[in-house]
Amino acid sequence: MEIADYMKDELKRLNRMNDLLEKKINQGNINSNEPEQIVNNASAMCEIANVILRSQGY
Repeated sequence: MEIADYMKDELKRLNRMNDLLEKKINQGNINSNEPEQIVNNASAMCEIANVILRSQGY
């Protein structure tokens, strides 16, 4: 498996994590750091996407 495949798996994991955090927020079961965690995950997802694109020559 190539590193890009691992990175794509990490994108999926972060996306699932954000979905779960968003669901908790919508249900009113919120911790003070969950919105910040969603932002951090989204930022990491953007960085991963940039690395994948650069590795493919874009």
